[in-house]
Amino acid sequence: MTKRLRKWAEVFSRPQTRVGLDIGSSTIKLVQLEQRAGRYRLKRFSVRRLGSTVVEKGSSRQSSELKAALGNLLQECGLLGSPVAVSISGPSVMVKRIRVSGVKADALDEYLTWEGHQYIPYAMHDIYFDYWILPQTRPAPKELELLLVAAKQQVVESRKTLLEEIGMHPIVCDVDGLALMKTIMRTRRASRGKSFAVANVGAGGMNLIFVADEQPLVIRDVMFEETSSNLTSGDAVAVEGSARHGSSLARTDSPENPSAMAGVVREIKCCFESVLERDPELDVEKLFLCGGQSNDPRLRTELHDALGIPTLPFNPFEEIECSADRQDRLWASAHLGGVAVGLALHQDNHG
Repeated sequence: MTKRLRKWAEVFSRPQTRVGLDIGSSTIKLVQLEQRAGRYRLKRFSVRRLGSTVVEKGSSRQSSELKAALGNLLQECGLLGSPVAVSISGPSVMVKRIRVSGVKADALDEYLTWEGHQYIPYAMHDIYFDYWILPQTRPAPKELELLLVAAKQQVVESRKTLLEEIGMHPIVCDVDGLALMKTIMRTRRASRGKSFAVANVGAGGMNLIFVADEQPLVIRDVMFEETSSNLTSGDAVAVEGSARHGSSLARTDSPENPSAMAGVVREIKCCFESVLERDPELDVEKLFLCGGQSNDPRLRTELHDALGIPTLPFNPFEEIECSADRQDRLWASAHLGGVAVGLALHQDNHG
């Protein structure tokens, strides 16, 4: 190889940095991955707990304190000004599996622009939408099956403005459930071809995903009541793929809160019953748990008893390279990183 060709080979083999930022109701989770030749290596995983004044609904200080928390975290990580993928969730977001008849794939944009009101409960001029054409297990003539995603423009623009004001460059806005789905399809190779569910249980709500034949069957967002949302508490967590001074890991404890736990179990069981009622032949073999509220063995036990299937912790970093000396610290907080990993894995997250 000539000197010039060797130089270009070095340029194209340089790792690409990808950053996923999950802004939750009680914590901010940041994942930075390096990609080289299709392989991913964890460079940084940081979690910052938000104070109650930041997440309190209607607080006049919410925006400024959230920006301060985000700015401090990103500055500490040396990522201010970097391209980043973010996500949104909640009642202003809709993910729905639909069937469309008599429409060609290249005409779907125009069709949904004019006829999307049949499937989306918001005015079309007030939303952003996107879709994913799903593979047909039982092909029907002139019929397409889509995963349709819609979000209110105001919510997307608000998240974009928030990041731009602290000097970030948001290039992807995803949905929590779909970001988690990307993580699942990347890391659950042992479950390929099987049917299972993943629940990402946070402080203010959860994402519940059913997967069958390597495709999302159902993606559902559930919001919790404020009085029953807190199962766990914790402080800052920082786990990095390369050696760096000052990183810390705070233990997450679970206070007694039987009513909150019972509410989570009830919501998940209702979702299971609804999905199985629509598809009685679906055999869900396992439930994987992640999210801030999932790190309590009592919750796994109660869900196992309620559903009658194994309930296991979901580790989004399982098939991502990381430094061996950091693995113990990473595994202890891995349950928090499901959405942020999916955002960092986004195919458009390349800067």
